Amino acid sequence: MTDVREIVACSPSAACHQAVTRTYAQMRENGADERVAFEAAQKVYTWHHPEVPRDRVPYVIADWLP
Repeated sequence: MTDVREIVACSPSAACHQAVTRTYAQMRENGADERVAFEAAQKVYTWHHPEVPRDRVPYVIADWLP
């Protein structure tokens, strides 16, 4: 199995990384449930990286979120 870090390595300064973390943080700040905010962050990541298999996306972004 491919290591998740090898799928798409985005630095914290990358636009996709910033968009994902900002989406999650803002949704949580506005009272969204953690699951709902995580799902929104996954959609943002998928928009930036449609080449990543959807079943791998949660593993890729889980390390990015608080």
